[in-house]
Amino acid sequence: MKAEPLTKFWSLMHSVILEIWEITEPFIEDAAVKNDIPIELYFYSELGLEYFSVKDFQKRDPFSNPEQFEKMFVRFDVKGWIFPMPDDRYQVSNKAKDAVRKIIQTGDEHLEAFVLMSGTELRQLAGLLKQLKTANLDAPEPPEKWAILSRFRVADEKSSPIVQVRELLMDLFAYRDDSHLSAARPHFGGAGIVWNVLGAIEQGSAVNAGQMVESMAFRGYDDKDYEVAIQAARELGWAEAADTPNSYRLTQSGKDLREKVETQTDEYFYRPWSVLAQDEIDTLFSLLTKLRDGLVSHRKSDSGESHL
Repeated sequence: MKAEPLTKFWSLMHSVILEIWEITEPFIEDAAVKNDIPIELYFYSELGLEYFSVKDFQKRDPFSNPEQFEKMFVRFDVKGWIFPMPDDRYQVSNKAKDAVRKIIQTGDEHLEAFVLMSGTELRQLAGLLKQLKTANLDAPEPPEKWAILSRFRVADEKSSPIVQVRELLMDLFAYRDDSHLSAARPHFGGAGIVWNVLGAIEQGSAVNAGQMVESMAFRGYDDKDYEVAIQAARELGWAEAADTPNSYRLTQSGKDLREKVETQTDEYFYRPWSVLAQDEIDTLFSLLTKLRDGLVSHRKSDSGESHL
């Protein structure tokens, strides 16, 4: 079996997660609507369902406008999903936890309906992912372990193998975020919007403030916010005006910074993988690939896409 380099794994894992969401999230959203549950509670569950606060939310999401969180907290408070505390935090109600658990389990039920791999293979995959999760928890810092410790979990040892795999992949997703933020935050500090700007320019998805408002609408910033952030990136020497009017590109310094952070992210993320032997790493890659391909095949057949 070919020895697989570690750096190939995250893109594969992320693609599996995206395919799982394609199956589960439509049912999660439907269940939320039918039961009058704010879908934002589901999204925020990855930030933890013990306490809500802007300070804590920004530990995993420093890239969105914090005003969005504050407005949502007010809505949740009025509906009794959360309760204000004296220290600017909100305690999440048991009603909210039960509601999120219910709609996630609805999605999991539909995930379980598809025979994508044998039970033996799924249990083997879950076992390997669990070793990595345990190694992440045992690893020294950095990275700071906030996301992996805080996220809300639904699956347990009694859950089906595919649901355990989903949960473990989300744990690794959280640790990837921990790794990335530990690598990137020293450079952008509290100005996550500047990092948004660099990423958008690097990817070519948005090269001016107007395009950034459209492509990153979910972040909650307006064109003036992005204009200020672009100017900050220019003053830091990370971005510059491009040849095309009203567009920007990364400077060599900006490119070097993005590459440096990505390299550091990988170093943090893959460091605990020494717990696996090479044959286990190769098996993990093979099983993840098989699961990904099965999920893709299901999605295409379900949507009527051709396999040719």
